[in-house]
Amino acid sequence: MSEYVGVDWASKGWFAIHLSETSESGMGFYPSIFNLWHHHKDAERILIDIPVGLSSNRKRKCDIEAKEVLGTVRGNSVFYTPTRKGVGAQNIKEAKQAQENLDFSVQNQAWAIVPRIQEVDEFLEMFREEIGNTDIRETHPEICFWALNDGEPMTYGKKTEEGIEERLGLLSNHLTDARGLYEDAVETFTEPEWAPVIGKSGRDDILDAMVAALTARECGENPSRLPKKSDPGYDDVRGREMEIVFWPDID
Repeated sequence: MSEYVGVDWASKGWFAIHLSETSESGMGFYPSIFNLWHHHKDAERILIDIPVGLSSNRKRKCDIEAKEVLGTVRGNSVFYTPTRKGVGAQNIKEAKQAQENLDFSVQNQAWAIVPRIQEVDEFLEMFREEIGNTDIRETHPEICFWALNDGEPMTYGKKTEEGIEERLGLLSNHLTDARGLYEDAVETFTEPEWAPVIGKSGRDDILDAMVAALTARECGENPSRLPKKSDPGYDDVRGREMEIVFWPDID
């Protein structure tokens, strides 16, 4: 039976939801992307909320269009991905220096996820042969919710109670017992309060993994993606297009 996995970084590790072609589902928490791969190496498709392809000298087109479609409401959830030299820097000062001749610098929020970008980038290189037929691509939760909401960004922030309900409502239209799956994940990974795995403030990470898993299951072999207005651009080092996958398609 085919397995489809959605992955999001959650506090101290990677949180993943996996779905089958039927109604079966499951979840897990993994300290590294290598550990996650050990448990899901037979998956049909893995979508991960982290930049995968890296540019050498400019903003990624998928990031530019993601900010455009999310607008002023949710556009701040998208950070311009640092260049490969920026990602490889030892500290943010060096990263900013690596991009000082470009039209964008390294944002603090983007620098915070650089270790995760490095981890996934190196995994894809080290396990290039072993990955085989598993389709591993980048997605972005707010773009996925935008697509599920007929091309309209979410009204509420994802960490608010209103935002959680808004996103659960959309997921419930496509996932059997989405609310039960979410509540099970909250109970398993955010409690007890004195020793949570991902912490109550990370409940939104559960929703992000859920929408990534749904997208992985439904998007097909040639999924909709950003950028839509132009060619995606190419990561010459890793031999990958730079894209953000979503479902369903938005005209």
